Amino acid sequence: MSRERSDATVVLVAGGARVDAGKTTFSTGLVASLADRAGDAIGVKPRAGNDYWYDHDDYRIASDAGRLYGKDARRLAAASTRSLPVPDERRRPEAVTPESINPVHRLWRPTPGRTGMLGDTDRTFLCDRVTTEDGSRFVVNGAAEAAGLLPDGLTDRLPLAAATRVDDVAAFNDVMAADYLPAFDRIAARVAAATVPVVVESYADIAGALPREGPVAPDAVAVVDPGRARVYAGDRYAKARTVASGSPREGTMEEHTGTVTEMIEPLATVDLPALSSDERGDPARVAERYGHAYETLLEAV
Repeated sequence: MSRERSDATVVLVAGGARVDAGKTTFSTGLVASLADRAGDAIGVKPRAGNDYWYDHDDYRIASDAGRLYGKDARRLAAASTRSLPVPDERRRPEAVTPESINPVHRLWRPTPGRTGMLGDTDRTFLCDRVTTEDGSRFVVNGAAEAAGLLPDGLTDRLPLAAATRVDDVAAFNDVMAADYLPAFDRIAARVAAATVPVVVESYADIAGALPREGPVAPDAVAVVDPGRARVYAGDRYAKARTVASGSPREGTMEEHTGTVTEMIEPLATVDLPALSSDERGDPARVAERYGHAYETLLEAV
């Protein structure tokens, strides 16, 4: 695995279960802790998603402005003290926005008794927002649209008239190759070029957030579950992830955290105290409450 990048620390935060494990709270506090140590720090979440039904307030906040992002990316962007480097030196540095640190965001909805186009039981992918070199592009599940599953007003709230429609997995894979994978490669290159610490938060219980074969390998990894975090050496975790990619149960960029962690022992396991909503919303207070966990994590770097 190539590591031709700056010496800036890169920490991966992954979830141990598909449930809300507290990854974003852990990540925003870690960004604050690293910024306090190094002067600046950046949080990124290459993939994210939210549910039209359960996360309706978040959907409304973003879509009121014709945008699609979730609270995780919004919180990480707010915690970051510097933007990622831009690839072209002639361009001015961009503002830190959810779209700049989260190139792919998916909107779902619950569909009890129905298996979605991508094979998910009881929920269906509606549309994705992909950050390209020219701005945001939207991809709509044409099968869900034909079945009347798109929420009322979605096509008015988001600029979907020019969106790409995909009706089956083969068409979706073509769009993935053309736009999604290059988006992940671009953010990986920008993370690699960063000169300040970067916290990379994964999606759900997916083991990695950036391409396995690329310029970025984590220096340390925290796998977060409710009430605890397990700390792993970055190189051992990356090697286990590569091995997991050969499993018949795993797909490209879709290795699950449990498949990776069952191959290696953590360097340490630390308890995470329960936090109030006010504490979770303040990265500096999270950094204080989780300070012992961050100390243990950074000892692995």
